[in-house]
Amino acid sequence: MQERYRVLGNTPLIRAEKLGKFLNIEGLYIKYEGSNPTGTQKDRAASVHILAAISAGYDTIVVGSCGNYGASIAYYAHLNHLKSRIYIPKEFHSQRLEEIEKNYGATLVLVEGKYEDSVEASKRDAIANSWFDGNAGAHPELGLEAYSKISSEIHDSIGEAPVTVSVPVGNGTTLAGIYYGFANQRKRGEIKKVPRMIAASTEGGNPVVESFKKGLKEITDFPVEKIRETEINEALVNYHSYDGDLAYKALLESEGYAEYVTDEDLISYKDIVREYEGIDPLPPAVASLAATVRVVGKDRISGIHVAILTG
Repeated sequence: MQERYRVLGNTPLIRAEKLGKFLNIEGLYIKYEGSNPTGTQKDRAASVHILAAISAGYDTIVVGSCGNYGASIAYYAHLNHLKSRIYIPKEFHSQRLEEIEKNYGATLVLVEGKYEDSVEASKRDAIANSWFDGNAGAHPELGLEAYSKISSEIHDSIGEAPVTVSVPVGNGTTLAGIYYGFANQRKRGEIKKVPRMIAASTEGGNPVVESFKKGLKEITDFPVEKIRETEINEALVNYHSYDGDLAYKALLESEGYAEYVTDEDLISYKDIVREYEGIDPLPPAVASLAATVRVVGKDRISGIHVAILTG
């Protein structure tokens, strides 16, 4: 794989001693994905999707997005002289629209409705025009490959598997990929046990968390009429998680947990992380930390705990 197509990463794993002491959690680490080129973990998936599109001979890639994945796809498409079309809900509050369109030269398509409507619109256009579909769920193997590298980086840094790994969840791709990476490490005999995965999302609505809390054997969609989007939580809200089946499987197989967090939690933990660790994550990115505090604090689980701050 050529250097310009490589999976991004090698993001810092921070031993959050000050933060852990404040939150009364020993062994707390933060994996900060905000150091990726466009500022989120989405760079990992975007880079491999761009490679796949180019390798298959496509000249255009399309995705539906809340903003971050769209910015990442547009960035890597621009670097590699590939056209990109980014579909975003018209009512969303993304601050990355100008970046996507003017900085990276992508075609921006504003869609009526929710995130899922943007994805479906991009999928229809991809089929009609023979464009590469870069959406979550379209090529699940690419997402698993991309995000599995996070598990390798964690293991390489601390020399063992954590007890828990908490991940903000929308579509569930990042959580599924991290679990996939640890599961492969176990198969190779590099670790004895995979971490217990924690799915963290907004109480505004998410199928992965809702299905888990109901104790369902399989994931089901969240009722559309119960969705509550805000400017704070919209990056996490889903009524259909496109890789939710993979994330749900990861939760069940790892004997994991799922937690909802409020907008107030997201704002509060963002400020706490900035104060104690000197980094400034996006509010949805700290859902993992809030969920870690709830799970570890409630059950007093000892060991190493990693919260993935996604951007």
